[in-house]
Amino acid sequence: IIFWFFILITFYVYAGYPLVLFLFRPKEKKGDCAGSLPFVTLFIPAYNEEKVIGEKIINSLSLEYPEDKIEVVVASDGSTDGTEDEVRKFAGRGVKCFKSVKRKGKNSIINDFIGYSNGEVIVFTDANCLFEKDAVKLLAKKFSDDRVGLVVGRLKYVDEKSSVGKGEGMYFRYESMIKKMESSFGSLVAATGSIYAIRRDLFSKLDLDVANDFAHPIQTASKGYRIIFEERAIAVEKATVSAKEEFSRRARIVTRGLTAFMRYWRRYGMFKGMWGFCFISHKLIRWFVPFFLVVIFTLNFFLSSFFYNAIFAIQCTFYMLSACGFLFRKKMGKLFSIPFYFTLVNIAAMSGVLKY
Repeated sequence: IIFWFFILITFYVYAGYPLVLFLFRPKEKKGDCAGSLPFVTLFIPAYNEEKVIGEKIINSLSLEYPEDKIEVVVASDGSTDGTEDEVRKFAGRGVKCFKSVKRKGKNSIINDFIGYSNGEVIVFTDANCLFEKDAVKLLAKKFSDDRVGLVVGRLKYVDEKSSVGKGEGMYFRYESMIKKMESSFGSLVAATGSIYAIRRDLFSKLDLDVANDFAHPIQTASKGYRIIFEERAIAVEKATVSAKEEFSRRARIVTRGLTAFMRYWRRYGMFKGMWGFCFISHKLIRWFVPFFLVVIFTLNFFLSSFFYNAIFAIQCTFYMLSACGFLFRKKMGKLFSIPFYFTLVNIAAMSGVLKY
């Protein structure tokens, strides 16, 4: 009974939940909302981004958006390289540069410098990703609907050559599918830090140890606003190459997600309504899936029959493919990269939970 309970709940997380969303999703109205474009602030937090910040600003200034309705703000988190010097080269083109004397963290500089921006809508992005030309316009158009409080764009990975990169790309395509269905309910659970926009008057001060792209959706949902996904608004970023780097990033996401949950679930009523259902199904249960997988594997070892032996053999084969994906991650295809990335993400989630 315990074995099948954890099998079913794991199946629900990865397949059952998307199926429920698909079956009950409301029909979306096609086309963009009518109305004038809002004044937008493109807010770029940066720490030691000398190598990429110039290209990011050039990309930002070339976006298809009325020049009199957009400003570019770079907030340096105590950078020790030439980041601020690179930004100042664009001062004549209206790019604002704010700097913190010492490094205090991403959320700290957002809290400190957001007050100096003028946008009705704040678009948050990272220095290491580039927007497609119409990305900001597509995000901004959605705010013509007064019910919409936050809009999330789509992150697209390039150079998916390693097992990490291939798995990461597949993972984000899967996540994009779920986000699209959650969006039809106006209940997108989390934003993508590389590209999302929020109404200025909905911005709340961020706790320093909670990811901004998770805290903002929580706060927005609690105020009754819709959180939607605009898949046509695309940010492009290089895929992760290092398994160690991706492991650390994934573990950090889970640790900060649990921190947000434990701090906010009462304050913001995180279990209420459709957003609460999506949060439980998409995030909360998934954080604990690695523990379920350990239980499933362990119990399966003691369940003896042809059927259970076959399930155990499938599990062993899957994890062997994952190990091959790790050992030969620069040469293997999707047959190995997908099991490898699935295992990496879940071990990282376990690490993140234990760290919390």
